[in-house]
Amino acid sequence: MKRMFYLLITVLLFSNCSHRIVRTGYHIKKSDYVTCDVIIKKNISIADTLATKIGEVKLGDSGFSVACSEEHAINILRGEACAINADLIIITEENRPDLWSSCYRCRAEFYRFNKSDNNKDIKSDEIYDPRNIQDRVSRDRLKNTAIAIGSTAIGFIIGLLLFL
Repeated sequence: MKRMFYLLITVLLFSNCSHRIVRTGYHIKKSDYVTCDVIIKKNISIADTLATKIGEVKLGDSGFSVACSEEHAINILRGEACAINADLIIITEENRPDLWSSCYRCRAEFYRFNKSDNNKDIKSDEIYDPRNIQDRVSRDRLKNTAIAIGSTAIGFIIGLLLFL
């Protein structure tokens, strides 16, 4: 029993409480994060004449993640984009929390506009407005709570049936 406790503590200590970040095409440190205004779009293609791709990132589940909501992910994406002086984030793939993971997971690409006036007509998608994100995060938390309660109840019933 003591070994199981030590194993559990070791696993928890070496687990990350946030998203697992996989960067492609760039390297930064968290200390490089700054605040800037960046445009966020979903599933669009952008002409090479308008902007240059400067990197991409994948935010995943680290196994034991607790601070991994969509709101947290968008903040990470903004911080990464600002650190590499990107003007545009295009989210190419996203997975909402589900039965297998309580984390919001996504892939995104970072672009820098070739001319400073290229971004005048481009605005962030409405779905990435902070109020809309908070609404989705609230719904995700309710769904995750229902899944946890349901899983616990089913596990309890199965355990009770096995020992009767």
